[in-house]
Amino acid sequence: MAPRPVYPFCAIVGQEEMKLALILATISPDLSGVLIRGEKGTAKSTAVRGLAALLPEHREVPGAYHLSPEEYPTHAEGLGLPATMPE
Repeated sequence: MAPRPVYPFCAIVGQEEMKLALILATISPDLSGVLIRGEKGTAKSTAVRGLAALLPEHREVPGAYHLSPEEYPTHAEGLGLPATMPE
């Protein structure tokens, strides 16, 4: 099955509150998430895929969710993880 083409986030017409909520959740991790609900065909999945295409790649850090790759070596031993972050 071929991957779905990504529709540009900025091309979604309407749904201003949903788009704003997604952008704010991206900017501020304190918001912790957005619940999107609506009828079929209201661009819920399209908006999320479009926004995801705009975000930079990120590297997942094992252990505590709030660690950056730079902080990992400092906290790894206390979390029972290897001293160097796995690739």
